[in-house]
Amino acid sequence: MKRGKLSRVSLEKLRAIQLRLAEKVVEEDCFSSLENVCGVDVSYNGESAVACAVTLKLEGLRKVEEAFAPSKVYFPYIPTFLSFRETPIIMKAVKRLKERVDVFMVDANGVLHPYFLGAASHLGVLLDKPTIGVAKRLLCGEILEPGRLEGEFMISPIILRGRVAGAAVSVKGLKPVYVSVGHKVSLETAVKLVVKTSSHRTPEPLRLAHLLSRRYAYNASQQKLN
Repeated sequence: MKRGKLSRVSLEKLRAIQLRLAEKVVEEDCFSSLENVCGVDVSYNGESAVACAVTLKLEGLRKVEEAFAPSKVYFPYIPTFLSFRETPIIMKAVKRLKERVDVFMVDANGVLHPYFLGAASHLGVLLDKPTIGVAKRLLCGEILEPGRLEGEFMISPIILRGRVAGAAVSVKGLKPVYVSVGHKVSLETAVKLVVKTSSHRTPEPLRLAHLLSRRYAYNASQQKLN
């Protein structure tokens, strides 16, 4: 897919959608209990993709359920428009889940985004569910150093346009992940959940979702070869 397939007018329309959805994002806790957390990730193989959703019990991180959904990729990769590429694919996997999910972790940004609507926020608004953005790359903002040390975790706020829009969270000296509100959750709770579910660089729900999506994508590519 080539970027040229989308005209400037089309991108302007999508940007308007982003701005409209960003106004609907809620940055406070909107749940009565937290029992199940679901990590969602997408892996690509050419113009095909596989989204995987893995739900764990928050206490003990026991796997409750997993679901995956293969899909064609209909939207090119364009920086700051990732949500239009990944959200439709993720939605397919999420709709296959049968157990309750209290909060979703998304391998993407939430409000830590130039237009305050990354894929985690986009997904949260569409689902009307609590979501957390956990990105491996800092898209925007400035990390305030030094951060605060909590046990094995270093937590540093990220400032974007004069407001705290996220936090860099690292464990055991590993590279940080960049945590932000997706929807219907506070940044404080988002960081606490990432810390609670992490023993590797990425939180366990996302780590498992990534591994499974890569496996499914690889298996799909092997089937094509055969």
